Amino acid sequence: MRHILLTAVTVTAVVTVTVSCSSKKDSEPAGGGTSASAGASATASASTATSASSGTAVTLSTTWIPKMDEATTSQTEGVCARVSTQTCADHLAKIVLAGIDLQGAITEAGAERMYPRSGDELDKMMRASNSYVDEECLNDPTADLDGSQCFTYALDIMGAGASLQLTMTTDELKWQLGG
Repeated sequence: MRHILLTAVTVTAVVTVTVSCSSKKDSEPAGGGTSASAGASATASASTATSASSGTAVTLSTTWIPKMDEATTSQTEGVCARVSTQTCADHLAKIVLAGIDLQGAITEAGAERMYPRSGDELDKMMRASNSYVDEECLNDPTADLDGSQCFTYALDIMGAGASLQLTMTTDELKWQLGG
């Protein structure tokens, strides 16, 4: 039963992300986002980012730091104290989905070279997310035991989401100073 539930949650998440991504390609301008206003601000960021090839500074952080801050913030104290709970999984999914959107915005802006540290944090987040799902952490009572790898995966996702707020700014400043 647990496997069926986890599979259903995973399939739902993959379908949601796939539909979201394909809808964005068809209907939204550059940069991704989850709402009309987010799409508009991401478009502005992407158009600013296109100037990276001309040597001027990209400023995706202006749009994406607040989005990552919103994704990493929870009204539930100790939201992932028990990493096997649906509440924790939902919180982690919110962070990962924001990370996927950010990754898309960086790629669409052609700014991968400008955001190397941010790219590393996003890669770490995606690896941890895949491991959380592959290890079936959701609803697994052993996931909450001391020493469980599921805690590491949850911490990596939350930590990457929080550190992106700093690494984006650092990447932009380093780029402005010549690389």
